Amino acid sequence: MWTKEWKTLLLRQWRSQRNLHTRIISEIMPTKESTLPTQPKVILKAVSPLPTYIQAWIHDFETNTPLGIINLDRKIFGSPIRKDLLQRVIVWQRDCLRQGTHSSKNRSEVRGTTRKWAAQKGRGKARVGTHRAPQFRGGGVAHGPKPRSHATDLPRKVQLFGLRSALATKFAQNQLVIVDNLKLKTHKTRDLLSILAGNAWDPLSADRKQGHSVLFLTQRHMMKLDLASRNLQRVHALTADEIFEAGDVYNIMGHEILMIDHDTLRLLEELLRPN
Repeated sequence: MWTKEWKTLLLRQWRSQRNLHTRIISEIMPTKESTLPTQPKVILKAVSPLPTYIQAWIHDFETNTPLGIINLDRKIFGSPIRKDLLQRVIVWQRDCLRQGTHSSKNRSEVRGTTRKWAAQKGRGKARVGTHRAPQFRGGGVAHGPKPRSHATDLPRKVQLFGLRSALATKFAQNQLVIVDNLKLKTHKTRDLLSILAGNAWDPLSADRKQGHSVLFLTQRHMMKLDLASRNLQRVHALTADEIFEAGDVYNIMGHEILMIDHDTLRLLEELLRPN
C-alpha cells in the first residue's frame, strides 16, 4: 500500500518539475509568434591606413624654384593606374577624331559606256554585260569604303576613370609639374622657349625633332600663353573644362610634361573626385 502511495507522490513531483521547466524555457526561448527586439546592423568597412592625400612640390614658373609642398587628393593623383582603361579611352578618342571622308566609286559611278560590251553568244567566252564591272580595268570598286562616322560609345565613368589614371601616371612618372601660375610677361615665343629650355622641364627635347613636348593646363585661356605656344609644334595649352568635358586622355599621355597651376589643380580635384 505504501509503495503505491510513494509512486504516486513521485509521479506528482516529477510532473510539477516538468511543468516548471517548460514554463521557464518558454519564457527564455522565443516562439514563432514572438519576435526579438531588432538589433542595429553593424556594417564592417575597411579603412585605409594611408592618408587621404599625397604631397608634391610647387615651383615658380620662370625660375623653377621650389616654393613649398602642397597636398594632392589621393583618389585622383594616387588612383590605380589602369593601362586597359587608358587604352580604351585613347582608342575611343581616336575613333571620334577620324574624319570618315574616305570614298570610292562603284560600278554605277565610274565613267564609261552603258552598252553591252560583247555579244551574249558565239564567242566561247564568259558573258559580259558592262565594262564597268569590278573585274575589268577601269571598273568600279566592289564593297569599297563610303563616307561614314567611326565614332564609338564609351561610358562616362570609364572616361573619368581614365582621366584619373592618366593624372596618376604623370605623377608616378615624375612628369607632373605644378607651378604657382602660368602668367607670361610677353606673348613672344622666344620668351616661353627660353623658360622651357632654361628650367630643363623636358629632358628629351634635345633628342626630339619637334623639340619640347609640354601641355599647359589652365582654368581659362590665357592670351599671352596661347600666342606664345601656338608656334611650337608639340607645346599646347588647354583648359581644365576642355579636358574634363572631352575626357581627353590622349593629349595628357601624348605630351612628355604636364604643367598645371595651383588653381587649376584644385578645380580638377573638384571635377574628378569620385562620389
